[in-house]
Amino acid sequence: MLKNYLPYDPAFTIAHTDPVTGVDVEVDTSKANSELMRWVRLHPTNIAQKVAVIVDHFRSNVRSELGGRAKAMVVTGSRKEAVRYKIAIDAYLKEQKLDGQLGALVAFSGGVTNDLSGADEHTETSMNPGLKGRALEAAFAGDDFQVMIVANKFQTGFDQPLLVGMYVDKKLSGITAVQTLSRLNRVIPGKENTYILDFVNDPEEILAAFQTY
Repeated sequence: MLKNYLPYDPAFTIAHTDPVTGVDVEVDTSKANSELMRWVRLHPTNIAQKVAVIVDHFRSNVRSELGGRAKAMVVTGSRKEAVRYKIAIDAYLKEQKLDGQLGALVAFSGGVTNDLSGADEHTETSMNPGLKGRALEAAFAGDDFQVMIVANKFQTGFDQPLLVGMYVDKKLSGITAVQTLSRLNRVIPGKENTYILDFVNDPEEILAAFQTY
């Protein structure tokens, strides 16, 4: 499972100019308080940068697996993050003229407000117009969608053998880490590789979790 596990640990750059110095502010993740880090994680610029990395990595490393049928999951830390990831991925695919080649779904329960979108409330139905009456699982199993963005829902207990890639933007530990990353270990003929790109977790802690179980 961890053969192609790759941590991604860039400096977090907030899209904010210090009014005194006039320079961009960089935050040391080890020193920043939790509320500030939550703001950084939700900031649209930060998510957009990760989306560019995710799409490029998927196209370069994952998509060609299983004869081009491989799929990926983006694991986010909250429903609001999942909504913003979906908006950012759709925007990036359109900008790069890839919206006819890649499709993304988002899974979350209930309704979510997002003050940056202008919509009163987002739901799975409103965020996934391409479902055409299908359940998320059924739509994801077809050829229309290659990426599933999740926030708890489908993070564990979801069986989709075509899952080859995972992009983790949520702190994981213990059995939850094992159960989450193990969404990739469902067997299908021709499946030889899996890929994990982790934005937030310590590789040693992830390895320790797997060794425990």
